Amino acid sequence: MKKDKWVALVITTILSLSLVSCDESKDTNTSFVKTKEQEKVTLRFISSWGGVDSKAETLQELFVSFTDENPDIEIVNESLFGEDFLPKIKTDFASGNNPDVFGIWPGSDIRALIQAGKVADLTELMQDNPEWKNAFKSSMFKYTTYDDRLYGLPFEIIFEALYINKDLFEKYNVPIPQTYDDLKLAVEIFRKNDIVPIAYNSLAEGTYLFQNIIASLAGKEIAEDPTHPDFNLHFKKAMEYMRELYQIGAFAEDAFIITNHERNTMFLDKKAAMIVQGSWFIGNIEENDETVDIIHFPTFSDSKAPPNTMVYGLGNGCFYISSETFNNDKRKEASIRLLKMLTSKESAAAFAQETGMMSCVDIRDYQLDYNRLTRKGQILINNSRQFVGPPDSFIDRTVWEEVIVAEMPYVLAGELGVEELYNKAVKSGLLSH
Repeated sequence: MKKDKWVALVITTILSLSLVSCDESKDTNTSFVKTKEQEKVTLRFISSWGGVDSKAETLQELFVSFTDENPDIEIVNESLFGEDFLPKIKTDFASGNNPDVFGIWPGSDIRALIQAGKVADLTELMQDNPEWKNAFKSSMFKYTTYDDRLYGLPFEIIFEALYINKDLFEKYNVPIPQTYDDLKLAVEIFRKNDIVPIAYNSLAEGTYLFQNIIASLAGKEIAEDPTHPDFNLHFKKAMEYMRELYQIGAFAEDAFIITNHERNTMFLDKKAAMIVQGSWFIGNIEENDETVDIIHFPTFSDSKAPPNTMVYGLGNGCFYISSETFNNDKRKEASIRLLKMLTSKESAAAFAQETGMMSCVDIRDYQLDYNRLTRKGQILINNSRQFVGPPDSFIDRTVWEEVIVAEMPYVLAGELGVEELYNKAVKSGLLSH
């Protein structure tokens, strides 16, 4: 990943501002003044921005700079990539090995942790720090507010879209798909030319394809509410479309056994023509690579949603402090300092410049030169007629992963009926919204 003088300047700015932020916070209940005599505090941090994630390197650089400027704090970064992250953080909380500061997307898992009293209430902290709070896009606080109390800081805006290898479309004279019929035509042409049409796998990340089908079919009201009387209809329709895509050869022969990394690499290495991915995937594509484009997911003739419907919301960059840490004065003070750095304008600018990440933090003053695909994503957002939250965030994660995702290959292969899968999901708690 390219590093330049601009990033060094941002890191330096973060360092210089950290002491300033300490002085500005004297009116709160927490003192940010540090002394050399203070005992070092070790903070455990975990998010999905680890391993080969596009934001892992920038995150670690920010941590190094932060601890250089805050010698009384040590950060143990336990972030993990992909499917490994969620089981780790859930196990940590269940075993009492709570992280101090952590990132997790909105959904059933963070709701369960809040209900269990594991997450600190940040309402008063942010009220006492209006400049910090006002830096965020206020409309995004709804994703981290529960029962009128603010628990998390919304940092990362995400969207999902259909990524296409334009050079493959041009080589084989394939029209860019705007409708589902166009998508089937593209599958047919690519399959005839021994190109995998859609990079898909049978893990949770692979179901972004399924999620986008649900969103494009059902629309916001239905897709975001599993208890809606029409949710089951559109869930089953989406699964039928998935099965049709499988039957016409849209996926690789080993789609049921490949990893997320292998799936992503299939697209990046031009062995697949399309992939449904999130905005975070932009960081994996070279800035000067103009052969990749992103488009709205195709529409369906029997859709309840308008064309240009987009899956949109917050990603793993929603940051929280555990309640155990918040109840310890020394760890609370250190964790707030870390949280301020993580969600600062300078950090948002660094992530934007290095990975193309879009943030809820106002960084317009930086006049950043976003990369091409991030700019295209902003155009898609501006041209979207409806935003739908990721459907998997409105369903209990255990039901989503252990029933819907795990059983989907059997449905695609015709070994399990769509109705049977839906009933299994309901018995496992699908409707426990």
